[in-house]
Amino acid sequence: MTFGRVCILTAFAVALYVVGAGIYGARTGKREWSVSARRGMYVIAALTITSFAILEYAYVTSDFAFSLVATNSSTTTPLFYRLTAIWSSQASSMLLWVTVLAILSGLVLRATRDSHREVGAWATAVLGAIASFFLALMVFYPDANPFLAASPVPIEGNALQPLLRHPSMMFHPPALYTGYVGFSIPFAFAIGALITRRVDASWIRSTRVFALMAWTFLSIGLVLGARWSYTELGWGGYWGWDPVENAALLPWLTGTAFLHSIMVQERRGMLKVWNVSLITATFVLSVLGTFLVRSGILESIHAFGASTLAVPFLFFISTVILGSVALIVMRLPDLRSAHRLDSLFSREAMFLLNNLLFVALAC
Repeated sequence: MTFGRVCILTAFAVALYVVGAGIYGARTGKREWSVSARRGMYVIAALTITSFAILEYAYVTSDFAFSLVATNSSTTTPLFYRLTAIWSSQASSMLLWVTVLAILSGLVLRATRDSHREVGAWATAVLGAIASFFLALMVFYPDANPFLAASPVPIEGNALQPLLRHPSMMFHPPALYTGYVGFSIPFAFAIGALITRRVDASWIRSTRVFALMAWTFLSIGLVLGARWSYTELGWGGYWGWDPVENAALLPWLTGTAFLHSIMVQERRGMLKVWNVSLITATFVLSVLGTFLVRSGILESIHAFGASTLAVPFLFFISTVILGSVALIVMRLPDLRSAHRLDSLFSREAMFLLNNLLFVALAC
């Protein structure tokens, strides 16, 4: 067993501990358990970064003992594309997903360690649960194992797929993934706010930077992807209406609506139900975009083909939807707006109309 694989297994065990310690600390009010859970997320970040670095080094040095490297690189592949080939495959992109999640989770939990202790404890457990899911895929499913050994070890690799030999390969996938993953942060704090009934705008202020960052990176990823499609596939335009491309656009639309509507909640205490619903939808659509690429249920130039990951992804998405909807319904009395719309031509009404337009486009 390679050291990278050991890091993944350890990170999975720590993620399970983060969930348990976070919930126990939140329910009992014992802050030492919440602090321990937060520090556990730092450990996950260190372990996943180490795993990512090991795999990246294998690509750079053409270590074909790893099946991923043998399949997606070769000794004749230019260094630029050996550096970027790490997110060209299913398993390594899953590693990228959880690595970015652990880093962002560590940053937000560090920033909020002295504030929002109750909400933060539950948010830590939610982020740990999300990390546990993706780490579980890498632990239990060979399709998602980035350190699967090649047998026999080839002398020369298969090289990178020609369509992936584009300068945008350096930026498009990590930008898109950072956008996807970034929306996990406000979602986790929204769930924490709902559980603790602290549904004022404090959770929004704590995660605004991460929501803006996620939206920015997702926007950059979409623009670069459109340019890539234009130059490589010859569609005659910047959008091919490929199913996976459309799936990536959906969280951008609902995320844009969310960024507009949270301003109304902060200023007037309105649209609370709308905001928690929007961030839940944005997170679910982000995971859905990841699922569509990896499940093999769609024929797309972006899809990785047949996979065993469809069932666990569908289970995870269903659990998130059902759990979030149930929690929102139970907290409806706490989510009542402090004010009503002054008129159909008020600023708040215009923001709501803007939101409805974005959601309609997503539908």
